[in-house]
Amino acid sequence: MKALIKPLLVIVGMIIIVIIVFNVNIWAGFGLIAAILIFAAYTSRASLYALRGSREFAKGETPQALEWYKKAYNSKPCPDKHRIGYGYLLMRTGDAKQAEQVFGPLLKASKSRDTLVQAQCNLATAYWLQGKQDEAVALLTDVLKEYKNTLVYGNLGYFKILHGDPEEALTFNLEAYAYNGDDLTIMDNVALNYYELGQWTLAEETYQKLMLKSPKFAEPYYYYAQTLKQLGKTDEAIEQINLAATKTLSFVTPLTKEQIEQDALRLRALDADASSMEANNS
Repeated sequence: MKALIKPLLVIVGMIIIVIIVFNVNIWAGFGLIAAILIFAAYTSRASLYALRGSREFAKGETPQALEWYKKAYNSKPCPDKHRIGYGYLLMRTGDAKQAEQVFGPLLKASKSRDTLVQAQCNLATAYWLQGKQDEAVALLTDVLKEYKNTLVYGNLGYFKILHGDPEEALTFNLEAYAYNGDDLTIMDNVALNYYELGQWTLAEETYQKLMLKSPKFAEPYYYYAQTLKQLGKTDEAIEQINLAATKTLSFVTPLTKEQIEQDALRLRALDADASSMEANNS
């Protein structure tokens, strides 16, 4: 509420000034309105550029989106959320080092707790993409000590799985699940964690819940397929891996599109062999 008071007072003050100027001279009033509109457009250009960038990204035109967000970033003042958006697109296009340079200053400049946490999570991702996994885990561990947050739990839980200690990761991810068991990322982490530990039944149960939320990326469908394969449910596994092949990969992933396609072929071949054996035995 306090954050709204100052802008409202400014707007009220400007309206009063415009009314006074109009009473003095109508043309001066129109001139003042024109000046206000020009000033507003100039100071808001970063948001306008970012809006164009968001539209391009929604259409799948990532390079064009990056160009618009770069314009937003270079426009002063540029709101923190657009700077984060620019850094995110830099990571999406493979420039994690430059993204680190974007996120770093936000840790000191941001006054909003939520914006600060977003910047810290994105900075940790930039570290990870540059091979600085220890730094990524350490940063988010420190953040979580000060501020428990679903985004931090989700990112750190995934990093802990990839970092190579699935038992420790499971302890953490179950804590995260207790904190917010409805979050898609946290649920995905728990399912993947069970898969990595060979706990197929628990992995299947968690993936079943996760699929009700229609995950966006390919990884959960792929690992769900692998879980079903381990449980001997080949037909269902093929269905899930076919879905995985239609999805995009997240940009922090151990998987490749080629790996998904090759494993899909293996599953289909396994199913064909099983069908052939049944036909021969009948």
